[in-house]
Amino acid sequence: MSDIEQDSKLWLVDEMYGFKSVPSPKDHETIIKSVLICSKADGVLAPEERNWIVGRAAALRSNGYELAQTYQADEDVIDVLSQADAVNNAGRRTVIYLAIKTCSADGELHPDEMAKIYQIAEKLGLEKEVVDSLKEICVEEAQVREKRIGLLFPDGAPY
Repeated sequence: MSDIEQDSKLWLVDEMYGFKSVPSPKDHETIIKSVLICSKADGVLAPEERNWIVGRAAALRSNGYELAQTYQADEDVIDVLSQADAVNNAGRRTVIYLAIKTCSADGELHPDEMAKIYQIAEKLGLEKEVVDSLKEICVEEAQVREKRIGLLFPDGAPY
């Protein structure tokens, strides 16, 4: 018997990251908080930024869904990051990637947001070149998404 909730989580994390198991709720919470703090680094947590991470949490059926909806992003990001070992080890690059995706959701990756992302990367022991490569991947993914949608629905999305 299949558990649709568990299967959906596993499919998504495998499809996106190649994971064979679902990260812990604590790791999800740390990622949600970290990326929202980055998104607010320009002084504004745009609705599109919050909605992007809320949607991700919903798709993952994450325990952090409600946190993503309400978190004020006023904590120190370094303190938040220190609360989850996996995020500081194997998940380091994932935090940066998701921060870039979330911060870009409003159509602008503000210089203050990028500065916060670089700060996190330094704390996590990642070089600037790694961050720049992840940023480039995010731009390429956005372009591929637009191309895919355009090819699938040349007359506009039906829904």
